[in-house]
Amino acid sequence: MSKYLVSFGDSDKYEVDFPGKLDEFKSSDVVKGLKDKVTNFLKDKFPAGNFEDIVPLHIEEADGKDYPKLDMSKIGDLLKNAVTQIGVEKFTDKLNLNAPFDKLGL
Repeated sequence: MSKYLVSFGDSDKYEVDFPGKLDEFKSSDVVKGLKDKVTNFLKDKFPAGNFEDIVPLHIEEADGKDYPKLDMSKIGDLLKNAVTQIGVEKFTDKLNLNAPFDKLGL
């Protein structure tokens, strides 16, 4: 059984056990289901948003450190973190839009 780390954007990393190689894991139903769950949740929260650039899925082989196992209780944490990341990105974009007017002294 191999161990892989899964994260979305800057979220915490979660460990997932999978009986196969990294490429098999990346194309597995486990990953597809997780990605679909996160994508559907974020589409409900941000219907017009392109959030996949902000919270991309990262998968890597485990590095021997101790990470929490990904289970249903951790998915809630992962979703909250994704919403926070998108909120920060949207706020930063808004600040950047106003930045050119900062020098006008208005």
